[in-house]
Formats: sequence, C-alpha cells, structure tokens
Amino acid sequence: MKFDDLRREYAGVPLDEDSAGGDPLALFERWLQEALAAEVPFADGMVLATAGTDGQPSSRVVLLKGVGGDG
Repeated sequence: MKFDDLRREYAGVPLDEDSAGGDPLALFERWLQEALAAEVPFADGMVLATAGTDGQPSSRVVLLKGVGGDG
C-alpha cells in the first residue's frame, strides 16, 4: 500500500483575521458545513487538547455530538 494514495488536497480559502470574523462559533459552523459539503470523511471527528493546572498537555480524539451557543 502506498500512503501517498490516501492523501487528499484540502486547500481552500486561507484563514486570516478578516475572513475569520469575530465569532469563533460561527467560523466553526462555517468550516463544518464546508467539510460536510465536500464530503470530507469523518468531518465530525476532531482532537481536543487541554492543559492541566501543572501545564501538562493532554489530547484525545472525540466525535462531535452537536453545536450550539451554550457549548
């Protein structure tokens, strides 16, 4: 198997402050809709990373269950 055959080009609109807007939730919803429209596999999958009070990072793969203003 050649892993190069699995790769896809994800180029699109570049991210800059002007195109991002002031609402991060609206930006995320726009990205999600674009991914769904492009039929990106597993568009609901993501890595969530946090850091503890000791500064130690931790990350895990999660699946999106919903999007809303309350979290």
